[in-house]
Amino acid sequence: MKSHSIGDALAFFYGLWAVAALSRAAYQYLFRHPDDFMPTHISAFVGALYLVIAILMRRRTPLARRMTIILLAIELAGVLIVGTIDILWRPFPYTSVWSAYGAGYLFMPLLLPIVGIMWLQVER
Repeated sequence: MKSHSIGDALAFFYGLWAVAALSRAAYQYLFRHPDDFMPTHISAFVGALYLVIAILMRRRTPLARRMTIILLAIELAGVLIVGTIDILWRPFPYTSVWSAYGAGYLFMPLLLPIVGIMWLQVER
């Protein structure tokens, strides 16, 4: 498989997860009325982050590559922080995309940034 097709596959999956995360956030904003909207804000942030990553993955410029690595590192840190807080403390009234390390999304929020960073390191 060519290196570009791996990047294209990653861009596709980030686009797919962006739609899923933004849809989740929209549903939660419209139909949930808790005192704490933090999980919804996290899901909306994640959806926007995934959308930007999907766009940048398709670009083949050095600047886009650097920006993508930074955003993937932010995503990975967010998944680890939110996932750990969620498992140890359970402070949220409902789940976000990053809750339990993305268990509700087949752990893709944890796996995709690792794969993306590894691909970008190889694909120079």
